Amino acid sequence: MRMLRWLLLVLGLSIAVSPLHAQEQVQPDERVVRNVVVRSGPSTDTPAIEALVPGETLPVSGDVPLWYRVQLDDGRTGYVSKAWTVPVVGPAGIYRVHSIDVGTGLALFVEGPGFTLLYDAGTQDDTRRGAHNRVVNYLRKIRPDLTTIDHLILSHAHKDHLYLMPDIFAAYAIRNVWDSGRLYDSCGYRDFLDRVSKETGVAYHNGIGSDREHEFSFANCQSEPKKVSVRLGSALELKSVPLGTNASMRFLYLDTALHEDPNENSLVVRLDLGGKRVLLMGDAEAGQRNDPASAPDAGSIEANLLSCCASDLRADVLVAGHHGSKTSSRTAFLDAVKASTYVISSGPYLYSGTGLPDHEVVAEFERRGTLFRTDRDDGACKVNPAKIGADNDGKVGGCDNILIELSSAMPVRARYLQIAD
Repeated sequence: MRMLRWLLLVLGLSIAVSPLHAQEQVQPDERVVRNVVVRSGPSTDTPAIEALVPGETLPVSGDVPLWYRVQLDDGRTGYVSKAWTVPVVGPAGIYRVHSIDVGTGLALFVEGPGFTLLYDAGTQDDTRRGAHNRVVNYLRKIRPDLTTIDHLILSHAHKDHLYLMPDIFAAYAIRNVWDSGRLYDSCGYRDFLDRVSKETGVAYHNGIGSDREHEFSFANCQSEPKKVSVRLGSALELKSVPLGTNASMRFLYLDTALHEDPNENSLVVRLDLGGKRVLLMGDAEAGQRNDPASAPDAGSIEANLLSCCASDLRADVLVAGHHGSKTSSRTAFLDAVKASTYVISSGPYLYSGTGLPDHEVVAEFERRGTLFRTDRDDGACKVNPAKIGADNDGKVGGCDNILIELSSAMPVRARYLQIAD
């Protein structure tokens, strides 16, 4: 009987999975010529479900003797042999930027060794919350292990950047919130700040103050509460903020003034990830709608950035300002950025009667590099029977997600990620 107990203990230990940091990566050993087989279980007797080829990596979620447990892009779990894979650590780690297809809006999820970040989560036309919130659905699919978002950034308080955020607080612990602090008198922004005020352990950073209570009033919102008091943490400043291993974010533009259009308050952020740069523009503009070759209007965000800090704009990836509108992305600005990969997050909603992106901006991006668009297949997406969130629902969103992978050890890799939950 004691021998049987000992054997059971050994067998139990042999299959117990040791937790590792969720963002550790593995890649094929240098001896691998073709690929490493990803199996459904920690044994060569289990079926092959995927292949890991040289130059690619997979995130590790745990290990057992002789095997790493890895997370596939579609959310499945697999196992790779330790004999044929090696961990990727430090500067060679992989950083992933996900442009989530939310219809007409913007939601960017960023993950890397030691951190997670969400920049905006809003939509104009895919407005279901709760169980059908496509941002939460997407995160649960690609990162079922995720419990905490380290940094949540609201570029500005328009619905197409904000609307889906309250559910993020309900689904995850939030450590830091970054917002210009410019009051936008809407129920959506009120709901956002209300969730911030109730989040345990959160540090709320904006440009209007620090280390004190601040009360926001919402006269235009008919429902309660009419006022929200939020404890301010350290101030948001135009400087770098550490994220994780070999990663930081730098706020390049902050404006807390009460402009008529909140687009003028967009937080512009540059992500520095393993030697690569990603520039996030929110709805930052260059002025009125105009041809890309036109100079940015004086006083616009693009003009101000070119004047103060053109060298800081250099980036490998540009997430287009204002959904690819002719109000943004002037050639002088793009010349300073010098990106090779471009992302437009948009959908069918008409802004003041105009659909975005504008074809002139699309042509300019395609002339300069490779363009990825979340709206490329909106018609078919409405009846897609297998997408993120509700399927075949007559709505856009959930189909053309974009995954960008960055590392100091390789060129930028970008592709569409069409998955279902």
